Amino acid sequence: MNRGIWVTVGTTLGLAGIGGALLYSRRASAAGLPAPASAPDSEPAPAIELAPIPKPGEVAGDLLSNWGETPVDLRALFMTMEEVSRIAGSSRIFAIIGYRESRFVTTAHNGNAMGEQDERDSSRRAYDNNKGRNPPLKYGEQAADFGSGGLFGELAPYFLWTGVPEVGKKAPLLNAPPELLFQPRAAAFGAAVYMQRLLANYRVDDIADIKAGWANPGLLGSGRGSATYHDVRARFLGDAMTLGIDLTDQTTIPPKLDASAWPGVPAVFAALVGALPKELA
Repeated sequence: MNRGIWVTVGTTLGLAGIGGALLYSRRASAAGLPAPASAPDSEPAPAIELAPIPKPGEVAGDLLSNWGETPVDLRALFMTMEEVSRIAGSSRIFAIIGYRESRFVTTAHNGNAMGEQDERDSSRRAYDNNKGRNPPLKYGEQAADFGSGGLFGELAPYFLWTGVPEVGKKAPLLNAPPELLFQPRAAAFGAAVYMQRLLANYRVDDIADIKAGWANPGLLGSGRGSATYHDVRARFLGDAMTLGIDLTDQTTIPPKLDASAWPGVPAVFAALVGALPKELA
C-alpha cells in the first residue's frame, strides 16, 4: 500500500462467523512476537513489549452495537483509537480495515498469511524515495526490507515516519525497529495518524473513500473514478457486509468522518503507546 502522506514534511496534504482456522491463527500469533531483525552493519534492536491492548472497562464507547463479527478482544482497542483521535465513528472503520489488511492477525507480515503479494519491493521503494527528505530512521535498512505488516497492513518505512509531517524530527518512532508494527498499540498509533491525515488533507466524499485513500492517497486525487478506485471501494463495502458492520447506522458511524478535533500526534502517541524504551526514544 502507498502511504505517501505520512512522510513528506511540509506537504499539504467472536470470529466464529469468519472461520475457526482464522481464530486459531490469531491466537497463535499472539503467543509471541518475532525477534527484531538487524542488518549486518547495525546493532541488534532491543526487545520491545508495550502495554496490553485496552480492556472493555477502559473505554467509554459502545462495544456491543454494530460490531458484527469483529473480535471481542480487539473492540476496545479500536474504540480507544476513536476516543483518543476524536474522530467519531472511526472505530468500526478501523475494524473493517483491519479485517481486510490482516484478518485481525497482529503479526501479519507482507500479506503472506493471506496469500497476497509480498510488499518488500514497495517498502524498499518507499524508503529509497523518501529518506532524503525525512528525518533518518535508525533501522532504515531493516524497514526498507521489511514490507508491510501488523493489524492495519502498514508499510514499514512510512510507519516509522509516522508524525513527521506534524512534528518533524520529534516524531516518536524514528529510532524504533520495524517489528514494532507487530505491537497492536503501535500499529494503532500509525493507523490513527494516517486516518487523520487522509481526512484533513484529501477530499473524502464518504466512508468508502477512506479505504481508497488507505490503499493509495492518489486514488482520492488523480486516480478518483479509476477502475482501481472503484475496486477498492467495492472490496471495502463487501468487507463491511462480511464482517456484519452496517455503514448506514448513523448512531455509530456518521455519513462522513471528521478529524477537526484531532489532539495532535504527541497526545495520540502518549495515549495509545505510552513510551518506548529510553534507548529508542
